[in-house]
Amino acid sequence: MQKIIAVVLLFTTLISYSQNQLSKPIQVPFALTPEGHIIVQAKVNGMEGTFIFDTGAGINLMTQKFADKVGSLEETHHFYTGHRATGEALQANLWLYNSLQIGDYTETNGQTAVFNFDFPLDGLISLTPFLNQPFTIDFENKILTIESSESLNQIRSKADFEMPLTLTNDRNINLDISTSILLNDDLELLVRLDTGAGSGVYRFSSRYMETLGVDSTQVKNEFRPSPFKPNEGNTYYFTKLDKLSTLDNEVSLEVFNATFVDGLIYEGIMGMDWIGQKITIDLPKQKIFVKK
Repeated sequence: MQKIIAVVLLFTTLISYSQNQLSKPIQVPFALTPEGHIIVQAKVNGMEGTFIFDTGAGINLMTQKFADKVGSLEETHHFYTGHRATGEALQANLWLYNSLQIGDYTETNGQTAVFNFDFPLDGLISLTPFLNQPFTIDFENKILTIESSESLNQIRSKADFEMPLTLTNDRNINLDISTSILLNDDLELLVRLDTGAGSGVYRFSSRYMETLGVDSTQVKNEFRPSPFKPNEGNTYYFTKLDKLSTLDNEVSLEVFNATFVDGLIYEGIMGMDWIGQKITIDLPKQKIFVKK
């Protein structure tokens, strides 16, 4: 499954949060595609659908087909102009929903974009329902856990290591997360953590090719047209780099496939499973806790 819209839209919800403190953690099973996408079941205003849980999407997104099934969405006069990771600007109207339920966890009074496009699932669930709620992605057991205060304290005490997290929140209208990594033990970059990218995806701005000693004329490359503006697009360069690691070298990859992209608006984009099999994201404290 290709990440069709998750790298296309970088919108987010404009939400009034009124979550109650959880008395115990909530576990939600998920499916993991061969490409590494996290698939969850969720209900919007009681209508069940199948979604990608995408930390890089920025906004809860529904296909027009699914939104028509929900039927009770309320259109607002608000809109947001976001950008594809490759720089293309896109604009979306925002719609209200009463509830988004993932397992036994419910977020109320949220907003979503509705987009009329060909997509195999019903949409995307972004980070916005979890702005005030830590959660854990267990890749090995395929469980998404929404943590309580007690379970989060236990995770902190037993974590193999922790990492700083940078939260980008544009007026509560664009929400994503990043962390710092090292390339070849030398170049420090702030990269966006994006479960929607899938596994084994390590993309960096082409501006760093010369710094890393990559000759653009000597590596495979291809031009990929925009799905919205076929006359526009970006050139991708494919090579290998010697090493990717966390800043303290707790986790590293040796000789890995890397892609450099002309016009990428981030220093880098990658998934999270390379960091560890069990990753807890605490947005309020801007921390990542990892069990290898």
